[in-house]
Amino acid sequence: MAIESIKKVTIVSPEDSNRRLMRTINRLGVMEVIDLGDIQEKETSLKRYETNTEKADEKLHQIDFILNLMNIFSPEEQGFVEGLTPLPLVTSQEELNNLIKLYNIEKQYKYANELDERFRSAERVIGDIENELRDLEPLRDLPFSMADFHRPVKTRLVLGYLPLKNLPLLDESREPWDRAAWEVVKPESILEPVGTPPKKEGEEQVRVVFAFLGEESEIIRKALASLEFDEIQLPKLSQKISERIDELLSSLNEYKRKVDEVEEKVKFLTRGHRIGEGRRPLLILKAYWQNIKNTQLASTRGFQGKWIHVIGGYIREKDAEKFLTAMKQEFPESEVTIQDPGPEDNVPVSIKVPYLMRPMQLLVEMFGLPPYKSFDTTPFIQINFYLFFGICFSDVCYGIILAALGTYLTAKTKAYRDVNNFTRILLYGGISSIIFGALTGSWFGDLYKPEYLGEGNFLLRLQETFVVIDPMDKTIVALLIALGIGVLNQFLGLILKMYGALRNRDYLGAFSDGVCWIVTLTGLLLMVGRIFTDIPAAIFNTGLWMFALGAVGLVLTQGRDIRNPFGRLAGGVVSLYGIMGSYGITAFIGDTLSYCRLLALGLTTSIVAMAFNLMAGMLKEVPYVGIIFFLIALVIGHVFNIAVSVLGAFVHSMRLIFVEFFGRFYEVGSRPFQPLGFDSPACIMKRPEEEAYARGK
Repeated sequence: MAIESIKKVTIVSPEDSNRRLMRTINRLGVMEVIDLGDIQEKETSLKRYETNTEKADEKLHQIDFILNLMNIFSPEEQGFVEGLTPLPLVTSQEELNNLIKLYNIEKQYKYANELDERFRSAERVIGDIENELRDLEPLRDLPFSMADFHRPVKTRLVLGYLPLKNLPLLDESREPWDRAAWEVVKPESILEPVGTPPKKEGEEQVRVVFAFLGEESEIIRKALASLEFDEIQLPKLSQKISERIDELLSSLNEYKRKVDEVEEKVKFLTRGHRIGEGRRPLLILKAYWQNIKNTQLASTRGFQGKWIHVIGGYIREKDAEKFLTAMKQEFPESEVTIQDPGPEDNVPVSIKVPYLMRPMQLLVEMFGLPPYKSFDTTPFIQINFYLFFGICFSDVCYGIILAALGTYLTAKTKAYRDVNNFTRILLYGGISSIIFGALTGSWFGDLYKPEYLGEGNFLLRLQETFVVIDPMDKTIVALLIALGIGVLNQFLGLILKMYGALRNRDYLGAFSDGVCWIVTLTGLLLMVGRIFTDIPAAIFNTGLWMFALGAVGLVLTQGRDIRNPFGRLAGGVVSLYGIMGSYGITAFIGDTLSYCRLLALGLTTSIVAMAFNLMAGMLKEVPYVGIIFFLIALVIGHVFNIAVSVLGAFVHSMRLIFVEFFGRFYEVGSRPFQPLGFDSPACIMKRPEEEAYARGK
């Protein structure tokens, strides 16, 4: 239940054994390989190790290509659990070995590439056909052949749209219209292109064909432009537009059938009826080749000479013996040095806690890992978080639903450590909500009332049996309880601050940042208590002396890093307020008041539930179908309230931990211990330790 001991490893091996060595390190999965950047090439004959990842890159490209093709035609369907969070595949060494032996990536890539080419080619043709159809569809009703329209040599034929309001301006007795002929082409059936907005009044157009001699072309076209004539560029075809459209539609159907054939073949490939088909083998092999690439890249963090190769990293102390044994058996010619890391080393952090505490480890890692020489905070937030969550989400029935959901998800996610930790937070949070819901008398809000379920109903009897305090009736008492929890949590943070300082043998820091603040704040609370109640003078005087002594200690020690004596004293004085130093009275008051949110969230959960009960009760009075409306309203309302309230309870509980609690003592900045191995976000290898974790060991 602490930060695991880490050792520093240096391996000097013959140069020709490097690849085999890296494969062994990868297989063992216990060593994190680091960059040996402190070796100066100018001072030694060692050079950076170089490697080639082209083969791995090629395999990854081929796999991604096949997967992308599958995703186009057959998107992956996800279940309920997968929809909440992406889950990695769990494979075994036996399955991986079989896939490596039987799966032909090149063959599948070639087949997928052929299907993709057919699809892309058909899609391009379909796009061209649809574009041509979009242009021709408004001209479908033209009665003449395009060959006839373009055949005249000396005469020009022009078809286009003319505003209806300008049609009367065409006068055969006036220039230049006396040298042209025109005819309106089916004005009652003009087809506008798809998506064209309707014409406003006065903007209607008619389709007109004009005929004139070639030598009159410039004059006539200029006159047409003055009438806002919009010429249609007719295609160079040998048949009618309608005939061409029929041909295009026939071709379009043919190419769509080709796309459908490709889609069916890709879906067949995705369903996985044979070895080498389906997504699972591809995803496992993708993780395999990514692991090979990572291993090759890890080797470049070391150095090589003419005869030797040097690689370094970190290993957990518990794995050191296993690692040394493997090295001696497989690489007897190598020299392995295991030693304690130095103060200048950037040591990674690995945390190990009992099974029941592991869900909170997820929150700690989410906030940030502590320094290697510090201590693990996971055990100290177990009670806090579930206490906060239970108060915020305090309803027995809501807690039962959440605990049931958490139990179901926990059973479904045993193989996935982080996801399983989160689902167990829901499970334990649901149990806490049941407890605090019973103590505060909330069962689906106030659904136990006689007007909803009748006199003497089962929920009412349970509510009366377990209720201790109703926050709706005794709000001030509930508020004081929330503030009391805040005070205790603040003091726990100060105690942990002292603990951390004592671990580092910083006795002055433990006294000034811990003891002095505890004495000062305790005295302040004793004095402030006189405002709310009639406390004995002795208690008030004790608080006054504690506050004074603690304040003097703070003034003398909080500015200890300032060299100037007057500046050190001034720094100590302003630290009481909280402008500088490790804490402050204002910070204590502000952080303590933040715990009022416990009462606010708990009341919100209950009040919203009551509101939905009230609305459902009103619907219950509807004749004949009232009970149906009543049940529907209850289900919809409470499902909504559960979803919103559980999110609020989770977020605000985390905030009270991360800000008001961790802010008192916790320091972050370390990186997690990441040994070289097969596991990745997409695929993990089933190992004995993973199976033991799934069993709760």
